[in-house]
Order: sequence, then C-alpha cells, then structure tokens
Amino acid sequence: MLAPASSPVGAAKAKAVLATTKKATVLQELIISGVSVGGATIVTNPLDVVKTRLQLHSSTGPALVRPGLFRTGINLVREEGAVSLMSGMSPAVARGFLYGGMRLGLYGPCRDALQAVADAPSSSNPTTSNAPLTAPRQGLAALGLKAGAGIISGAVAAGVTSPTELVKTRLQAKGCESSNAWAVMRQVVAEGGVLALWRGSVPSMARAALLTASQLATYDTVKRDVMKYSGWGDSLATHLTSSCFAGLVTTTVTNPADVIKTRMFVTGGSEARGITQTALGVVRSDGIRGFFKGWTANYARLGPQTVIIFLISETMRNALGLEGL
Repeated sequence: MLAPASSPVGAAKAKAVLATTKKATVLQELIISGVSVGGATIVTNPLDVVKTRLQLHSSTGPALVRPGLFRTGINLVREEGAVSLMSGMSPAVARGFLYGGMRLGLYGPCRDALQAVADAPSSSNPTTSNAPLTAPRQGLAALGLKAGAGIISGAVAAGVTSPTELVKTRLQAKGCESSNAWAVMRQVVAEGGVLALWRGSVPSMARAALLTASQLATYDTVKRDVMKYSGWGDSLATHLTSSCFAGLVTTTVTNPADVIKTRMFVTGGSEARGITQTALGVVRSDGIRGFFKGWTANYARLGPQTVIIFLISETMRNALGLEGL
C-alpha cells in the first residue's frame, strides 16, 4: 500500500514524481483539452440530444405529459430513427475541440495569473506569505481563486464559440427543417443578421462560467484531498473518484442556466425573448422545478463526459511527461 501523501515517504514520492514532469505550455493545454472534450462529446452526444428534447418538451409537446429520460429516448428512436441520436454531431464535436480546448486549456494559465496577483501584495510580508496551506481562510481563498479562473476561462470560451452551440441545439430540436450546420447558420442570419448567431450567448457564457468553475475547481480540490488522505497518489482511482464527484456538482450547478440557454437557442425570429422573459416563462409553465428539467439526462451525459474528459487529459499528460491537472 502506498504511503499517504501527507507522510514523509508520501511527500518524498510526490516530489520525485514532480521532478520527472514539466509544466504544460498554453498550446499544449489547448490541444490536450480540445482532444479530451472532443472525444468525450462523441461518446455522449446521444444523451445530449435526449437532454435537449427533455428541456424543450413543454414548448414542443403537451405540457401535462412529462416523459422521463428513457421514454424520451425510446420515443425519439421510434419516431425519428436511431440516427436522430447523432443529431448535431458535427457542430458538437467542432465545439468540443474549440470551446472545450479554450475552456479547460485556459484554466491553468488563468489560475496561475490570479495566483501571481494574489501573491504579489504579500511578498514583502513573510508572516502572510508563509501561512499554512491548511488554514481555513487560505483554503477558502484557494478555492475562490480556482473558481475565479474557471469563470474567466469558461466565459471567454463560450463567448467566442457560442454560434456552434446555437447551431448544434437547433439541429437537435424536434422539427428542425435544416439538414446541416451551414443551412442552420444561413437561416439564423436571414432571420436576424450575423449577430443573431450569438443569440443566447449570455446564458451560454453564464453556464460555461459555472460549468468550468464548478467542474475544474471541484476536480482540482477533490483530487488533492484524495491524494493527501487516501495514499493512492496521482492514479486512475484518484482520477475516477475526483471526476465522478465533479460531474455531480457540475450538473446541479449548471442545469438552470442550461435550461434557459436551450430555450433561447431554439426560440427565434419574432418570438425571441431575453433572459428574464425566458426564465419567467420557465417558472410560469413548469415552476421552479422547470429549471432542473432534464437533470437526469444532463447528469447521464455530463457525469460520464466529465470522467472521460479528465481521464483522457490525465492520460495524455502522463504520456507527454507533463504535470497532472
């Protein structure tokens, strides 16, 4: 059995591992993250389609009928064929590489930059700079720093790649008349101009900020605690435990923003509504519970996706001799 990381032997092993690894460059971070998210997107796209249909159900079918995850999937295949589960795959994968690469790839640089800013004022105060890392206040500060890095990287990535998310959601919605991503883009531009491609970008950025902050901050924090107290080290067991916990937290935090974003992406033209109107519409039609519509499908997708993302990322980092997340 491995010695706990907090013991002298465990600390020595941790230092030995760090000595044989190097820090990833920004370009390496972007590529590794893009490949990780793109690969996870391919595996989980069918569940993403089901989640989208569940979130749109009140606007595309009788409000009194509330099918669950499995019934929605079965009905989808029965009415539109199994190929419908692959709807929006192309823009989804493209978005995974671009958005995922930026969202996760920029997290490390943003975290390091915020840490440098936070450390700068205390550099002349030895007492403050040498405060124990386990102090409650320092622990909260570290968690806040990680969350801040996730908010910045997630919001920037979503803002830049929002059109790909809009196109993917339109293709996954029931009754979409367009057969491919370019047709959807032409239709959106015809309805409201080029800027219409960024419709719903604000809730999308909010969701991405919440997603990245909760996903990476949770994984980052839980992974270090697991390594510290379990003695597993930077192993597969540690990655699985941390990523499973991160997926649960992330799904719960982001589902309300995801519902609003999905509704705004699909609604267009003269029926276009802002964030407040869309949120009030959810409350009027489904109550507060409406913000958690599709939670099961969202977790069934986001849970495994989170695990796959971090496993691919950690594997690639290990193969390239880079530091773990």
